[in-house]
Amino acid sequence: MLQRVQLSGTPKLFTLTTLVLLILSMFVSPSVAQAAPMSGGKCSGMSSAPRIGVSPGASIGAASDTDLDRELTAMSNAGVFGVRVDIDWSAIESVRGRFNWSNTDRILSAVVAHGLCPLGIIAYTPQWARVAGALTDSHSRPANPDAFAAFASTVVQRYRDYMNLWEVWNEPNIVGFFKPKPDPTAYSILLRATYRAIKAAQPESTVLSGGLAPAESNGTNIGPKAFLQAMYDVGGNQYFDAFNIHPYTYPYLPNDPSTASWSTAQAMWPMRDIMVAGGDSAKQIWLTEFGAPTGTAANAVTEQVQSDTIGIVMDAVLGNSWMGPAFVYSSRDAGTNTADPEQNFGLLRRDFTPKLAYNRVAGFTAAHPAA
Repeated sequence: MLQRVQLSGTPKLFTLTTLVLLILSMFVSPSVAQAAPMSGGKCSGMSSAPRIGVSPGASIGAASDTDLDRELTAMSNAGVFGVRVDIDWSAIESVRGRFNWSNTDRILSAVVAHGLCPLGIIAYTPQWARVAGALTDSHSRPANPDAFAAFASTVVQRYRDYMNLWEVWNEPNIVGFFKPKPDPTAYSILLRATYRAIKAAQPESTVLSGGLAPAESNGTNIGPKAFLQAMYDVGGNQYFDAFNIHPYTYPYLPNDPSTASWSTAQAMWPMRDIMVAGGDSAKQIWLTEFGAPTGTAANAVTEQVQSDTIGIVMDAVLGNSWMGPAFVYSSRDAGTNTADPEQNFGLLRRDFTPKLAYNRVAGFTAAHPAA
């Protein structure tokens, strides 16, 4: 049971045609421009009401238009307020100076057309911009934070009429997402440059730090509490409007005491204490991923445990005003291989039939609608 309602390059020559295409790429495509802008209300950075969203993951980018519509319609029917969308620098500008916005435009247009609020996670590095020592992985940190910030500025200028919620990177405390190794100072420098660029382009925006993953400090990864404290020690907290955490605990429930050494769910309260001690009591903690995989893998859970996991976290959000929106990972299973946990986080199965957790979310949002 929860207490405190807590958890119990070289220059290139361009043809005239190429130049025209590059110029045109800087403008919003008709598909996005035709969508109604979202502003205020449930899409604002702060709200007194609990707000539940979904984080579909990268797999939604491969969905057909028909499947994308089915998935977003199901999420809208479940009462979710928003959708976390990858804005992947490595995919959009894989060649320096050449932008391909088509798929990002398509996804964001569909999200807005369904009356949902997009949260854009700006992340990942094209090969030409990666730091030495991690040249083969898009999860490398950028060699030049200002180059990443310039991309973020371009993103915000492109989409600022349709969204105002931004997340800077993903899980920077673990080596899997911040190669060659996690570094709170390097991340804080990246966050500072990006925050300033986003605010210059959209002063009213809400900028989140990258969601921290469950981890123990072991010389490879950095535990979330230690990472956050290190950010405060170097002043990185000045460059987020809300802190961000990914409270995964599977295959255990979020309030299982045996997970205390690594659980980002139970770490939220001491991390809140760090924020208060650092003068940030007015800032919320957002949860841009949480959930559990079903299936047959050793760390998978039953559909009932998945539902209970999501319910426990939603109840914590309801009972703690310093917790901001929470985004379930994910909306729909990414595949049909039940032995692969990453394919089985969905509220929906791959065939779009609902799991128990879908109804759990729908019941919660019906009882506690987003303001």
